[in-house]
Formats: sequence, structure tokens, C-alpha cells
Amino acid sequence: MTTRSATRRDWFDDEPPEPPHRSDRRSDRPRRTRGPRRGALLAIAGAVGVLVLLLLVVGSSYGDKVLPGTEVAGVDLGGADAQEAERRLAPVLASDKPVTLAAGSTTIDVSPEDAGYEVDLDATVQRALDAGRDGPLGTVRGVVGGLTGSREVEPVTTIDQAKLSATVRDVATQVDRPLSPGAIEASPETLEVTVTPPRDGRRVQRTELADRLESAFAGPRDRTVPIPITVRDAVSSEKVREIANRAEAYLDEPLTIKAPGGDLTVTQAQLAGLVALRPLKDGRDARLGTDPEARKALVAELAAKRDRPAREARFSATGSDVVVDGKGEVSWRPRSAKVEIRSPGRSGRTVNRGAAGDRIDRAVRAGRHDATLPVKTVGPAVTTEQARGIDRLIGTFTTYYAPGEPRVTNIRKIASVVDGTVIAPGGTFSLNDIAGERTEAKGYVEAPFIAEGNRLEPSVGGGVSQFSTTMYNAAYFAGLQIDAHTAHSLYIDRYPAGRESTLNFGSIDLRWTNDTKTPILVRTSSTETSVTVRLYGDNGGRRVQAIPGARQPVEDGNFSITVTRVIRTPGGGEKRQPVTTRYGSPAPPEPAPEPEPTPEPAPAPAEPAAPAGE
Repeated sequence: MTTRSATRRDWFDDEPPEPPHRSDRRSDRPRRTRGPRRGALLAIAGAVGVLVLLLLVVGSSYGDKVLPGTEVAGVDLGGADAQEAERRLAPVLASDKPVTLAAGSTTIDVSPEDAGYEVDLDATVQRALDAGRDGPLGTVRGVVGGLTGSREVEPVTTIDQAKLSATVRDVATQVDRPLSPGAIEASPETLEVTVTPPRDGRRVQRTELADRLESAFAGPRDRTVPIPITVRDAVSSEKVREIANRAEAYLDEPLTIKAPGGDLTVTQAQLAGLVALRPLKDGRDARLGTDPEARKALVAELAAKRDRPAREARFSATGSDVVVDGKGEVSWRPRSAKVEIRSPGRSGRTVNRGAAGDRIDRAVRAGRHDATLPVKTVGPAVTTEQARGIDRLIGTFTTYYAPGEPRVTNIRKIASVVDGTVIAPGGTFSLNDIAGERTEAKGYVEAPFIAEGNRLEPSVGGGVSQFSTTMYNAAYFAGLQIDAHTAHSLYIDRYPAGRESTLNFGSIDLRWTNDTKTPILVRTSSTETSVTVRLYGDNGGRRVQAIPGARQPVEDGNFSITVTRVIRTPGGGEKRQPVTTRYGSPAPPEPAPEPEPTPEPAPAPAEPAAPAGE
């Protein structure tokens, strides 16, 4: 308001001022401001020009040098030419300068060269020289960037992954350790329990370690690189100490084992060797228990005091003196026999060892001082009732030999070993298992043996195949199940063609199964000229017939023959079992060496001896 009235008063007292011309106002304003602004702009432009000129000068000075702020593996290479850069980097990136790894108190130096890591020093220097020089003004911009910050350049490297993996495995082998739940040990003398503390497990993270090694090789190697590991926590030391205290308390009393025939006592000293810390959850927890091996030994000791073997019925049998020795067609039926029971069979008992160990372990865990010894009844393989069922001579056979030969000693020896063998129903007769290996220590002697190529060679136990053939025929005519037999490769005329069986310990066996409902008693006898096998039992009245076919010539051999066993049962059943055997020719005799010339005429060579046996 004041301003307005004053204005008005001015207008009234004097003539109003003439309005300024528009064009004058425009021209007046620039004249007031243009001078100072133009000077500032010129100053800035000058400064920029000077700066650009300066940068161009500076940039030109880095034409063949590494731009400022450039680092490789922590080494500042700014201003260095190629030779200088290589000199600075060489000791840092040297292949013999190791990287130190650490896991806890364990430190391991790893050589880059051993890990398959190589640096191309020339290419790395060139990469450093090229860094920051992108674009037309790259050098200038690179200088500016280097002056205000830094740029990290990775070295040019190669790595053999196989060697790196092997290095990682080697490090892991040194660092890895299994979790240990600790242990307790009781002294049998003092019954004091000592503790081995638990220990956490650790495992190297192999993929992560490989990555860290690659990075460490490419960077400064004057620092320790932590090994990445996974830790598995073990049971606490407090828990282990608690278990040890429980063990000490348990050893205050002995353990009583209730068993047939009277109780057994496990002394405190024995228990001291038994109690143990048993891990749970892979060692992350634990409990009081027993040591498996100590428990097994204790159970064996207890079982030896309470096991009682079953006793088979003992008996003898006598029957018909009929002789079966035919080589051609032969028919046979069982004959009556008389059985005499000499001692009855008796059941036995045996400790169930696995269950006994479990019961003892449970007693210790529960802090109990009593347990029961589990036993089971074991029946005899041949009971008295079964023995009474042996009332037949079900099979027999006799073969012959010339007296006085070494092989006769072996035949009679093996016959005496087998005599009296009893095969329970369902059991298997194995001649090799029963007689064992034929050795001089057992009384066998050297005699001819059919070797490879149908050559006769001396061998300890030679000749026992004749007993095998005799046994085979006895089982054959008893109608029993023949499981394994092998004919001789060479025919020997003292045996029935196609109805004989050789023997060799460890490779060729004679086996048959007692497929009847009663035991079979094997009786053997021998003289200076023959050996006989008799089988007593009850085969249900099986009648057997051996029907040989005609001998057929074979190429590059001697002959083949098919013999059919016909088994007939009282109910009218019949089974026909043909077996074909092929025999080779004897090996030709080796030529006698030519005699050396002598003044006297050499005597006529003796005729070669005939084969003495198998």
C-alpha cells in the first residue's frame, strides 16, 4: 500500500516517465552479463585443453608400458614395460612357490607344478599391457581410470585336472579323519575304567578345495588358505564319562548264567574284558554294551562247558555172502541182512551262540547280573529206530587184482578208511571227503596212475581208482542216486566196460546220495587178490539190471559203449538210465634212447612191460 501511493504521488507531481523501448531492454541486458560468463567459459576451455594435452602427453608416455593401477596376483605393474613386468611377476607366479593350506593345526604346502598348474608368463604380461586400452582414447581413459582406481588382471594359466584331482585326494587323505566316539577300557586287576575321549570327524570338501587351490595359485601365495571341511560332531565327552561310570558300577558283581547242567559264573575280571562303549547314530551317540569279539570268545567258552554232541546209534550188519563181480549184463535184488545194535542213539544239545551273545549284551546294558544260556536239542544223524530199519544188503560188488603190487597197498588202505561209514537218509557219500588226500604220511605208496595223454606215471596213491570202481558198482546195484562219477579215459579190462569210476583228489570224485528212508552202512573187506564193498540199508526193494550195448569203434580212439541201468520198484515202476562212455587209445611207448657205440655188441632191448594199472 505504501509503495502504491508513493508511486502514484510520483506520477502526479511529475510527468510520467516514458516507457522504455522493448528493443532497448534486450540490448541492455546482455551488456550487463556477457562479459564475465565469456571469461569463465574461456578459462574452463583452456583448463580442459591443458588437461587433455597433459593426458595425451601422459598417455603417450605409457605407449609401451602397463597403465597405472594395473595389478596381477596382487603385484602393481603400473608404468612397467614388458621386461620389468615379467621381472616383478616371475617370483610371485613361479611354479615352485607353494600354496600353504591349513585345517586346524595341520598345514600342507602344495606345489602348483605338482597340482598341474602352469602360468604363461609372456601371455600374462601381454594381457597386463593390453588392459585398459579399449577404444580410440583407450589409453587416455585407461590412465584416468588407473589414477582414480585399480584394475585386476587374471594371469593366463592352464591346469591339469587329473593332477589337481590327485593333489586334492592326497590332501584329503592327510586331513580326513573318521569320527571317533571314544572308548572305555576296564582293568581286570583293579576293575577301574579308563576313558579314551571322543573326537569329531572331518572330511575335506573336495570340489571346493579344488576351486580354492586354483584361485590361490593365481593370486599372492604369501597367505594361508583354509581347507574347506565338513565336521561331524561326535558324542560328548560328558556322555562317555557317564558310560564309564556305569561300567565301573556294573563291575561290582559277577554275572550268573543259568544253563542246563548247572549255573555258570562270569567273573568280574571276565566282565572287565567284556564291557565296552558301543556307538550309536554313527558315533554321534553311545551306550554301554559289550565288545563283539570278547563276547564271542566268552560264549564259546561257556558253550564248551554245556554243549553235548549227539551220539549216533552204533550197529553192525551181516548178510548174504553172495558175490557180484560180473562185467556184462548183471541183475541184482536186495538180500536179507541181520543188524545188531551195539549202542543206542542219543540226542545232544548245543548252545545257540548268537542268541547267547545277545542275552549277555542285554544284561550288561540293563545293569542286570543274570542271564539264561539258550540251548537247542540236536538229534543224532542215525537214530536207534532208523538203525533197526537196516535189514537188507542193498548192493555189493567185488573186483580183483594181482597180489603183491604196490597198488594193492593203496586199495586196501582206502578200503579200511571207508569201512564202517554211515550215510544218514538224505546224506551224501563223497569218497574224496571221507578218505582225504592220499599221502605217504597216511600209508599210501607210489604206484602207476593214468596221467594226461593216457600215459602211465607213478603217483602216491595210484590204484585207488579200483576201489572207486568197486564202490560205484555197489551203489549202482543198490539203485542209489549217483551224483558224480568219471570213467577212466583208458579202458582197463579188469573193470566192467562203461561201468567204472576213476578218482583224483581235488578234481575227480565219486559221490552218491542216500535217497532212501533209512541209513546206509558201508562195509568193506579186502584180501590179497580182491576188494569188496557191501551196502546195508533198505532201498524199498529196488531191483537193478545193467544192460551193456555193443562196443562201437570211435575215430582217434578205442571204442564207446552205452550201459543202461534199469531200476524197478515193487509197485511196478521202472526207470531206465543209459550212460555212454568213450575210451581212448593208450599212448604210444616212448622210443628207447639209442645206445652209445661200444666195442662190444649191445644186448637186445627188453620187451616193454605191460601196463600195471591206473
